[in-house]
Amino acid sequence: MAAAATFARFVMKTSGKKGPTLVVATDTRPTGPAIADTAIRTFHHFGFDIRWLGVSAAPEVMSYTKQTVDCDAFFYISASHNPQGHNGLKMGLSDGAVIPASTAAPLIDQFRAEAMNDESVTALFGHVADVPPAAMESIYAQRRRWKAEALAVYRAFCLEIATAPGDSVGAGDSGHSADPDRFVFDISRRLADRPLGIVGELNGSARCDSIDRTFLPELGVRTVFHNDLAGRFAHQILPEGAGLTDAAALLQRYHALDPAFQVAYVPDNDGDRGNLVFIDEQGSSVALDAQTVFALVVTVQLAWLQHLGVSFDRVAVVANGPTSLRIDRICSRFGARLFRAEVGEANAVSLARQLGTDGWTVAILGEGSNGGNITPPATVRDPMSTLIALIKLHAYKLASYWDNSLENSDRLLALTDALPPFLTIPTDDERAKMQVGEIPHGQLKKRYEENLAASVPLLLSRLSELDPAFEGDITYRVVNYEGSDTREGPGNRTGDERGGLKVVFRDAGGTDIASVWMRGSGTEPVFRVMADCAGTNTDVLDTLIEWQRREVARAAAL
Repeated sequence: MAAAATFARFVMKTSGKKGPTLVVATDTRPTGPAIADTAIRTFHHFGFDIRWLGVSAAPEVMSYTKQTVDCDAFFYISASHNPQGHNGLKMGLSDGAVIPASTAAPLIDQFRAEAMNDESVTALFGHVADVPPAAMESIYAQRRRWKAEALAVYRAFCLEIATAPGDSVGAGDSGHSADPDRFVFDISRRLADRPLGIVGELNGSARCDSIDRTFLPELGVRTVFHNDLAGRFAHQILPEGAGLTDAAALLQRYHALDPAFQVAYVPDNDGDRGNLVFIDEQGSSVALDAQTVFALVVTVQLAWLQHLGVSFDRVAVVANGPTSLRIDRICSRFGARLFRAEVGEANAVSLARQLGTDGWTVAILGEGSNGGNITPPATVRDPMSTLIALIKLHAYKLASYWDNSLENSDRLLALTDALPPFLTIPTDDERAKMQVGEIPHGQLKKRYEENLAASVPLLLSRLSELDPAFEGDITYRVVNYEGSDTREGPGNRTGDERGGLKVVFRDAGGTDIASVWMRGSGTEPVFRVMADCAGTNTDVLDTLIEWQRREVARAAAL
């Protein structure tokens, strides 16, 4: 109630309307409807026109808000990839994006003040309790209408994403058209000649009630869906590790029956993230880590722009701080420029908007650390965008833009195998999480930086024994990330200094070959660390993460 009231005042002030139109929806957690009911009553008290969608995938809610002229904001109840008993809120305005940290911070302060003010809460509770039953019945009775409209808008928006940036380049020599109907016809015709099958293991998520079952077959994809009853969880919500076991078994089974089935996807509960399982050369299932998924989709999107004949003079890619250095090499290969932002989808979106204002064409943005990608004009990550990228990769033979020898390969994994090899500590690795006590993060980072001059030479000495790449004149630099800003140099921080800090190691030839990173989580009581290195030497990766953990612990005086 307090959160809804805080957001209601913000939306009214921002929109300038006394009765703004608000989209409200939930993921499939059993607590969603109760939280939504209280929120809806609160918004009704403030005079809002409410469009209740019920269970909806986050990208569906956000694209509906963005693409519908009379929608002023959204209020989405979800804890995303977190365990079933968790709850959370995602809020945004008419641009369809989650509000950025700079806007959210004062709202959080207002919410805390509201929730701790007994007099205010008591008065608000009286207003919310007095909402007429008929008003609530009317809101709930219109759910089917708004849900159907949201699904139609989301489908159209997915096609707009799939055809982008066709409006700026036309059909050209690529044979591509920005017209959605022509695109559907063309890609389904191509897939009739080069079949592709996708397994959707939906784990009872909000994607069970979205467009997946109709949209993918419309493009000519062969599909099967499992665990596709909304709210019926088959396994852990986090689509990593054990969360991909069912999908791996299903994909292997369907591939044996029909070799066209090459990929399976598993979304998180709100359906804005989908991790992938592929079939390898031996016909076995292989789960790709998040960093590799992001690298693959970035490569495909840049290849798509090349396929369309787009000039790469001012093409940009946006990633977060802990995204692997592999993306730097992929961008360099195509002639695109990589920009980085702080962890958090809203920070990447904010930076992409700045770049767009400055005349850059942002090809794709996202967070390699979780595998989520956002393909403009979208402003939220979406596994459907990932799947569309894979479909285009297969249908248009886009792997050939990376390596000519891959033109006639039918294996989706062939392109992944050809990308620069990198090893990165995944976010679900136990070594990626630490406890640092109550020390202010700015103080921890200051001590950490002060220790680098003595600790880095010892690290490099050990790494040179493990890999010749670390021999010779290896240098390092410190980078801080705050919101949409990249700040070079130690101590170059502001505010509470809780942003990400990265140390990047560069060889004598000027190539970045490894990095370590740290940041306190904004949503969980953990301090996150990461290591990333070129090549396939696991001893190098292990040494980097062990050194990083030791240095963070030393800086925290643990």
